[in-house]
Amino acid sequence: MNPQTRTPCETFSRSMGYIRPVKNFNIGKYAEFCERKTFTESNSLTAGARHKELLKMAA
Repeated sequence: MNPQTRTPCETFSRSMGYIRPVKNFNIGKYAEFCERKTFTESNSLTAGARHKELLKMAA
């Protein structure tokens, strides 16, 4: 097998309560999908300076 050959990978996302392939989204749903932000622990409320800032505001 040629190492340059790649197998196509299909991306799925939950939309309107169903898990569907992104390639089947209409233009509007695809645009909304592209605007989504991926969760990372460093951006979560329980990590880093943002968490400390929120705790101060809550006190």
